[in-house]
Amino acid sequence: MTYGTILVVDDNPDIREATRMTLSRQGYEVWLAPDGNSAKQLMNQPVLASEVCAVICDLAMPNGNGMYLIAYLQKHHPAIPIIVCSGADDTEFLEGIIQQGVGDWMRKPVPRDVLVQKVRTAVHLFTLRTRQDSENRPSQASAANPRTAFPSERETVQDYHDKTTDP
Repeated sequence: MTYGTILVVDDNPDIREATRMTLSRQGYEVWLAPDGNSAKQLMNQPVLASEVCAVICDLAMPNGNGMYLIAYLQKHHPAIPIIVCSGADDTEFLEGIIQQGVGDWMRKPVPRDVLVQKVRTAVHLFTLRTRQDSENRPSQASAANPRTAFPSERETVQDYHDKTTDP
C-alpha cells in the first residue's frame, strides 16, 4: 500500500535518488523529474497528474526553473501542495514564496525526518483539499475536474501543520 505519489523535481540526480529512497521507505510512490520542463510534461498527462498528491521542487534548474514550474502547477493543479527544496541562503526570499502560494520550503541538505514530516503534512492537506472540493462541488463539476481547489481552501502546508501540531 502506498500513501500517495510524490513528484520530486531537482536537477541533482543524487538529491532525487536520496529523496526517492527516503520517501519510498515511508510508503510513498516517488516519481522523478530532472527539471521543470520534464515535470510539466508529466503533469500535462491527466492520467499521470491525477496520481500526484504533492510536489517537491528545486528552484534553480536548467530547462524550466522552479518558479516556472510553480506557476504552472498553481494554475493547472492548484490542489497539489508544493514544497520548495532549495540550497538558497535567502530565508526572506524562501519565506516570501509561501506568500505566493507555495505550501512550504526546506533548505538543502534536508534532514530525513524533516522531509518525511513535511511530505506527510502536504499529502494530508491534499487529501483534505480534494475531499472538501468534492463535497462542495455539484457532481457534474466534480467529474469534470475533481482536483481543483477553491481559492478559499488554499491553505499553505505550514498553516495546516501549525494548526494540527499546536497544543
